[in-house]
Amino acid sequence: MVVMARRTRRELEIFHFWAGKEQPPIDTFLDDFERTHPAIRVKRNALEWSVYSMMTKARFARGLPPDVMVDDIGQRMKESARRGQLADMTDLWKKDGFSGAFPGWLKEACSLNGRVYGVPSKCFTFVVWYLRDVFEKYRVSPPSTWDEFLNVCERLKRRGMTPIVASGWEVSLWFENILVRMVGPRFYNQLMANKKSWTDGKVLDSFELLREISEKYFSPYPFGFSFREAWTKLNNREAAMQLQGDWVNGIWRREYGYAPGEEYDYFLVPEINSTGQVMVMGGNVWVSPKHCAHPREAKIFMKYAGSLKAQEVLAKAGTGIVAREDVPDRCYDKISAGLKNELQRHPTVLQMGSTFPSWMISVLELQLIQIVSDPGLSRTKVKKLVGEIETAAKKPNSSKV
Repeated sequence: MVVMARRTRRELEIFHFWAGKEQPPIDTFLDDFERTHPAIRVKRNALEWSVYSMMTKARFARGLPPDVMVDDIGQRMKESARRGQLADMTDLWKKDGFSGAFPGWLKEACSLNGRVYGVPSKCFTFVVWYLRDVFEKYRVSPPSTWDEFLNVCERLKRRGMTPIVASGWEVSLWFENILVRMVGPRFYNQLMANKKSWTDGKVLDSFELLREISEKYFSPYPFGFSFREAWTKLNNREAAMQLQGDWVNGIWRREYGYAPGEEYDYFLVPEINSTGQVMVMGGNVWVSPKHCAHPREAKIFMKYAGSLKAQEVLAKAGTGIVAREDVPDRCYDKISAGLKNELQRHPTVLQMGSTFPSWMISVLELQLIQIVSDPGLSRTKVKKLVGEIETAAKKPNSSKV
């Protein structure tokens, strides 16, 4: 009797931080990868962000990194590349036409010294979210100007409704969005590159404007909630608006069963000065550690992840705005298609977390907490605290590549 040997499937270990209600689209994406590559079995590790960060650092320290993992575009990914931890993916960009499919700014955000170290998965942006029945109950409409926005906040407050709920992280998101609308995208990018001063009057105005609206309209007092607590307050109809990333679109769909554009909707943070509308954005990228256990399988996955087919699978599954520009609008839900078109219509800038190294973000957030939490702080003292950001930004290890 002849016994046929079974073909053993090769393993590919993947770590990502799309856990909970964000996980189903990624599972659909990985299922499709396994169907198109039946010889490879994916060992999936979906971890909440804080656990993910600690676990991946521990795996690198032990010399046992996963085969593939996800990271944020920009400085976070570049810090790993600078330490020599990531495999070079430049050949994929040359052979598989990625350069023509992904926007140039995204390729740059995944590059270091002319070499590319990742394959982008998705982009994201930040808008103000609201439940339509809350706006209807209080007879307010989505504002299109800053004055209209303040008027909406006042009307809600007078009627006993908290206008804005914000976690500590979301206070920082408000600062980024206010800053870029106060100074304009060109000044913002120069500021991120240490070519403009943090003590410029318009930058100080941005800190003070955030402090003013947070004191009047935010709940709880700044830095009192986590994202989940703030999100729950919004959905319990205890607050009217929340500034967050577009991933909440998918959370609403999968956690609450809401239809995009029906039970909930969004509006852009309105223009503040005459600089015009601008959008803050970021993105996620697949990377492969240089000394992973299965580099061949990892390269196969990276090629798949950047393909049009794979990105269409992600878009249709509801992951949000995927990175490839040639994915058609028909693959998106109403909200994601709308946001994609907004990003094409308006100038964009990268979020600070993608432009500054992590230690610099810590300096910035410390000063932001002190300024926003103290309504009585004079402009002179505000300028002194912001000056510490300026000092930190000019240190040699603050330079970016």
